[in-house]
Order: sequence, then C-alpha cells, then structure tokens
Amino acid sequence: MPHEIAREPNDQGVLITLHGFVRGEEIHDLNEQLMADSSFVQWIYQIWDFSRIEGVDFSMDQMRGFAIQDAAAAEKNPNQKIAIIPRRSDTSGLDNVFHILEDVWGGYESRTLPDVESARAWGCHASK
Repeated sequence: MPHEIAREPNDQGVLITLHGFVRGEEIHDLNEQLMADSSFVQWIYQIWDFSRIEGVDFSMDQMRGFAIQDAAAAEKNPNQKIAIIPRRSDTSGLDNVFHILEDVWGGYESRTLPDVESARAWGCHASK
C-alpha cells in the first residue's frame, strides 16, 4: 500500500494519503508508526485520505483493532480527531462502522468528510 505522510502546518496533525489496495495489516502498522512519532503528543488531528485507493481488505476484527489502537493512543494524546476522506465510489459504509467503533472503544472523535480542506477545518475546531 503506497502512502505519503505529510505534516500539517505548525505540526497540528498529519495528512495520510493512501494509494493502491489497502490491507488491514498495513493500516495497523501505519497507525503504530504514527503513534511512535515524537510529534504525536501535540497533534490535534489526523486526516486519512482514502480517495485514491483501488480497494480495501479489512475484517471487522481488524477494524475493531484500529479503534482499540486509538483508545490506547488517546492515553498518550487525548486531544486528536480522526478525519476520513472516503473513496469517491465507495458506498460500503466502512467509515460509518469505524466511527461507531471509535465511539464504543473510547478512542477519538471521528468523522467522514468530502475533502482535505473540510477535514482540516473540522480538525482544527475544539474537540468534544
């Protein structure tokens, strides 16, 4: 899964742009990499841009695992939000499942937004 990670202005967060076919193991590993970043504790948002991917292969257990990872990460930095930009042709509802799991496991506030600009604007507003 090719991807780019771009730091946002003033280290407020990161923009993760994904390409190709995305597998659950790769998202898990990327999430671990982000949590290990020295700037992680000051980020107020993460933007996950899935708009250019070809497809996904996540199990429900893996999706729950992402939410559990975020719950652990929230102990390190409770002040983040997760924005998801879906694939243009995606009507699977996986993003909605993720939002529910985030809420249940007490991770981060999350939302699906149409583009990076909307995600930045939402991410910069005060959390819950």
